[in-house]
Amino acid sequence: MKIARNEPCPCGSGIKYKKCHLGKPLPGEESDADASVSDDVQSVLSDRRVQLAIVVGIAVSIGAGVWRGTYTGIVVGAAWLLGVVAWASFRNPPPPNPDAGDPAALNFGRRD
Repeated sequence: MKIARNEPCPCGSGIKYKKCHLGKPLPGEESDADASVSDDVQSVLSDRRVQLAIVVGIAVSIGAGVWRGTYTGIVVGAAWLLGVVAWASFRNPPPPNPDAGDPAALNFGRRD
């Protein structure tokens, strides 16, 4: 159901929809975006390869800390964590948008 911005809000507050619940879930509706984000994070953290990369990173950073000093171990651990986050983020990209049009076209507002 599509609600116009200037109609009264269906929550019964008497305020216009744009001032009350525009962009927010109405009472009784669950926010799908919040649920999908937590499910995505949970699925990434439950992947055995990601868990193994985190454990290996901890071992490498502890080893670097013992061998070269505490500061080096912290830097190596932070770099490893950044690499694991990047790898986990980009290993399963979303599918391309089929209605994207010509990505190389610069139309400058023309509607041809």
